Amino acid sequence: MPRLRGDCCCITMSPAVKLSELSGKEVAAKRYQIVFVSAECAPWSQTGGLGAVADGLPIQLAKMGHRVMSITPRYDQYSDAWDTSFSAHCTLGDKGRTKVGFFHTYKQKVDRVFVDHPLFLEKVWGVTKDKLYGPKWGIDFEDNQLRFSIFCQGALAAIKGLPLGGIPYGEDVIIMCNDWQTSLLPIYLKLERQADPSMWRNTKTVFVSHNMVYQGRFPLSTDHAALLNVPQSVVDDMSCFMPLKVGKKHPRTSVLNWMMGGFKYADKLATVSPRYAEEIGTCEEKGVELEEIALAKGGVVGILNGLKDNVDPMNEDLKLKGGLAASFGPETLEKKLLCKAALQKKFKLPLDPKVPLFCFLGRLDVQKGVDVMLESLEGLLESEFLQVVIMGGGNEEMVAKVQKLKKAYPTKCAAVIAFQGAEKYQVYAGADFALMPSRYEPCGLVQMESMRFATIPMVSPTGGLKDTVIDMETGIVLESELDPEADVLPEDVAKIADGITRCVKLYESPAEVSRIRENCMTYAFSLTWTASAKNWENLITMMGTPDISTHLCTTAKMEHASEVV
Repeated sequence: MPRLRGDCCCITMSPAVKLSELSGKEVAAKRYQIVFVSAECAPWSQTGGLGAVADGLPIQLAKMGHRVMSITPRYDQYSDAWDTSFSAHCTLGDKGRTKVGFFHTYKQKVDRVFVDHPLFLEKVWGVTKDKLYGPKWGIDFEDNQLRFSIFCQGALAAIKGLPLGGIPYGEDVIIMCNDWQTSLLPIYLKLERQADPSMWRNTKTVFVSHNMVYQGRFPLSTDHAALLNVPQSVVDDMSCFMPLKVGKKHPRTSVLNWMMGGFKYADKLATVSPRYAEEIGTCEEKGVELEEIALAKGGVVGILNGLKDNVDPMNEDLKLKGGLAASFGPETLEKKLLCKAALQKKFKLPLDPKVPLFCFLGRLDVQKGVDVMLESLEGLLESEFLQVVIMGGGNEEMVAKVQKLKKAYPTKCAAVIAFQGAEKYQVYAGADFALMPSRYEPCGLVQMESMRFATIPMVSPTGGLKDTVIDMETGIVLESELDPEADVLPEDVAKIADGITRCVKLYESPAEVSRIRENCMTYAFSLTWTASAKNWENLITMMGTPDISTHLCTTAKMEHASEVV
């Protein structure tokens, strides 16, 4: 099988740097304090891939000997997190000072810290899988800027002062700021450093974009400096003439762009796959009007995401929790037919091993190419010999189209308009092909997870999909990308239809299907958080992050840095 790019995970745009140039001994000799700041973290809160990264990557870095903490908002009454009794006072816009608390749990050698404030808990209250950012899909809460300003201030307070195992993380740290909600953190940090040069002297920040489209654009107002507790000069740095919503169709206006601020004030920029890093710096549609800033900062490092080890159809625990009809591996692929029959029975589709069964799992959104995919399926289900299971929520218009398709073709199309936890593994295990015709895809987890289950992905040649899928080796790749704008073009409808038709014809050759399935499973088990963490470790070393040996008094204290004092 041709060599894939998954084992060469890092690229910077300018100047060109390969992180693998660092020697293993140089990295292994160092231990760091690494803090992940993110608006979500699985299993406590998750809307997509961001939550999965904040879950899996810190665990692996902790296994490698680093002291690791993640910080997220406390959206719910998490049963496994306890009040630390530590608090800080933050500025709540023009409303003065407000008290912020901190909850903590220690799992798999990672300190999990949750910023506690009514702006988070009162908004969501018990619905941790949805509505983190707004009352419904695509709509922001009106006070999101206040919410995440408080979050960034609280995160810095936790890093500097929250005593875990008797020792705060302090200032000898590297902070991974993830997506627009954390953009103010490197700004607040630099403002504090300017006010007192002795503060945060050894701290490094990396801003990680998981999706360039979601930049945190808000109408520019005269009170933004007071709202965000920053000087007007910072507001000017974050101001631009852009559409509030991404896309050439939307009118331009004066906006405040949070991600622009994160890009300008962080020490380094990164994203979640090598190909997407290239696209950000070279493609206007993929850089989403921040490509020049990215190049001015020295480019974007691309490090491919990974999967947790337990995403494995041979894992008996997952078989039990996911309700799989059978466990199987490369040597026992025939057992996958048992899972297929169970899936067909579950969704009341005709029990037929000869019909190719497709699945789509993900957000029902234009980014995922769902609008074009549904148009293609509408034409194919009328004549083609196939079945499809669609699982996911999102855009209300697309939800309605999925329901319409299900009603029109009850023996060919099934749908679950939500993610049902472990139920997704039943879909992976039973399907033959996984549809992922994204307009753009920073990394993608569905193609990786589907390959683990010997389900062949059909993908667009974009971002992380292009990094992980080779046509007729580990999947089916469309001839070209879809139009980046939110138009359903006839040529794109035909492109997806052609890809699905290729899959149907491929399914008529069992030997070829088995060969590609074996390739998928073999390759997918190299897409781990271990590989990703090693590349992040290399980047941290390159940035000159201080070793924690100077910060912690003894190794013993670090090993037991799990109890709040």
